[in-house]
Amino acid sequence: MKELISAAEAARILSISVASVRNWTKAGRLCSIRSGRTLAFDRAEVEALKEALASGLTARLRSRRNKTAADGAFVPAGYVRTKAHERLARQAAEIAADRLDPRLALLELALKLLVSRGHLPAQPEAGGASLAERFLDGRLDAGGFAPLLDGLCGRVGEDEAPGDGAPPLDADARRRLRELARLPAAYAEGDDLLGLVHLSLARLRRRKQTGAYYTPSAIVESLAGEVLDAWPEDAGLPRVIDPCCGSGNILIRVYLALKRRLTARGLSAREADRMLRAHGALAGFDIDGTAVHLARLNLALLAEPDGGGMPAGFPIRRQDALRAPSRHPEEPEGGRYDLVIGNPPWGYQFAPEEAERFKRRFRTAASFGTESFGLFIEAGLSMLKDGGLLAYVLPESLLTVDRHAEARRLIAEQTEMLGITLAGNPFAGVSSPAVTLTLRKRPPGPGHAVIVRDGRGRADAIPQRRFRANPGCAFNVCAADAEQAVLERMRAAPGVWYLKGRCDFALGIVTGDNRAHVREFPDGRVPEGWEPVLRGADVSVYSIRHSGRYIRFDPDRYQQTAPEPLYRAPEKLIYRFINADLVFAYDDRRTLTLNSANIIIPRAPGYRMKYVLAALNSRPARFYHTYAHASVKVLRRHIEALPLPACPPAEQDRIAALVDRLIACEDPAGCRELYEAIDRRIMALYGLRDAERRLVAGRIGLPGTLCRPGT
Repeated sequence: MKELISAAEAARILSISVASVRNWTKAGRLCSIRSGRTLAFDRAEVEALKEALASGLTARLRSRRNKTAADGAFVPAGYVRTKAHERLARQAAEIAADRLDPRLALLELALKLLVSRGHLPAQPEAGGASLAERFLDGRLDAGGFAPLLDGLCGRVGEDEAPGDGAPPLDADARRRLRELARLPAAYAEGDDLLGLVHLSLARLRRRKQTGAYYTPSAIVESLAGEVLDAWPEDAGLPRVIDPCCGSGNILIRVYLALKRRLTARGLSAREADRMLRAHGALAGFDIDGTAVHLARLNLALLAEPDGGGMPAGFPIRRQDALRAPSRHPEEPEGGRYDLVIGNPPWGYQFAPEEAERFKRRFRTAASFGTESFGLFIEAGLSMLKDGGLLAYVLPESLLTVDRHAEARRLIAEQTEMLGITLAGNPFAGVSSPAVTLTLRKRPPGPGHAVIVRDGRGRADAIPQRRFRANPGCAFNVCAADAEQAVLERMRAAPGVWYLKGRCDFALGIVTGDNRAHVREFPDGRVPEGWEPVLRGADVSVYSIRHSGRYIRFDPDRYQQTAPEPLYRAPEKLIYRFINADLVFAYDDRRTLTLNSANIIIPRAPGYRMKYVLAALNSRPARFYHTYAHASVKVLRRHIEALPLPACPPAEQDRIAALVDRLIACEDPAGCRELYEAIDRRIMALYGLRDAERRLVAGRIGLPGTLCRPGT
């Protein structure tokens, strides 16, 4: 009997959105079953499709750049500082190659590091046997470190309960372990070699589903430095927790920084280590059991060697910080921490019932769904003492994206925002801009300013109250006071209006496979039924250029289309979707577009379409988009949020006439002159003063695609 599942469950299994499930069903790639008024799916068929995707049998779907379902193993650059460790991790991944249980590989490397560090004596040759073989066979005495190693390989579970047992040592495992044993694994203080190998052996797909990306060393050092700089030395040793500690790379750097503080006061390295451990200065939680064992080993390796004796451990637990935010076990007055630091998971895929529970428990989950990093911000603040510090690595999308507005309001209302640093794309193999954020748990004063660093040495102080006043509480950190004043002037212009509710939007055609549906005819012989189709690259400011691509319009064959009348509108505006700048063009030929070129049809009473086109392409609108949204995509919500100036009909006529001349112009100098003429009129409609106009013109240059394409 078939087991029927919902579209949401099919989406979870396939690591795609529910919308994609519907599109795949429409395209015939998924077979649905009608269950009442909703679609249902056969679990066995969905699982079979998942396996086909994983094995590469369905190349057409795999080629669609589904980031969630991407797979593979790689060694991330920058995670450690020692290049030799990067090479070693790469070699270890090649040796293991899905044939050796990762726990055995990690056990061998952990033993080698303990010997290299001096915690275990150098081991004599034993017929070529690896250290892991000897330990598991009972021929190597690991002293006080044995419980940690037993936990890593599975012989002991949490709280010293019996484990599942170590992986079997068959002939192939022994051969691969002996290859690993020949690698030169030397201890380097501050490097998380064990975490790097664990990360390299994990599948990319699994890391993305759990949101787990371990933090590069440069970001870790910056994050630890920022939060400890904000902790006064005369306040004593803080108690620090990483609620998503992974293998402990952030805790390693915090430990070393605190140890340097103590040795600077005259303590020996051994005395400083013992003080930190006696104080219980560090704690960590994670749901990855292997990572937890590695974190414990990493923090033990930091101790000064003491003849094989096991140093006192820090409380590192396999625990979910979101389900049971914990307090420090030895803290008498309320049990909260002084510092919370970490790189929480982004985009973790929660089960539906779990997401519903979080919506009832977390403020940040109630409005736009359960984004994991938002929950960790809220949980992290709950772990802190009043006046404590939180420092996280977070996605840059936190700053302005609508779905994170509640997290921004929580931060802006309940904390002093000490610093935001734009970190660029720090994660190897992933295009995901990041920021570091440092907060103090106390309400902000009226004059409190946030220090914003751009990663190139520039720092600006931005009043925190400004963020609270922005639409959606946006943290538009790229706008200094002068830029912010222009944004506010534009929003306050007399009669200002917005396109929200006054236009139709249409997504360009999503074919599902452009190679199959979009063709070029170099000989000029275009078959009957084929017509031009535009991409984003074909769209310039004011004008479009047909690049010789054609499509046979058959909506039933495509993954997604807008209603045909929107494509066939007698006049419409086409804009580049994937672009940091605004680029809008006029079309009166009912041209089709692909989904990199979307469509807007203004329907604002009293406003001509070519006037709206001029306003959207103007420097003020581009300035507003750059400093209010700072996005590499032009989203519908961005366009709807642009304040457009009121304009009397006679002035609209004059601007539309200039637009007509610019569209027809083939002379670059003439195009620039016409653009400037239109721009002066739009700036006047916004009521910008001379200094503001100079600022806008200085920040926003002439469009790079101004002259009519092809000239």
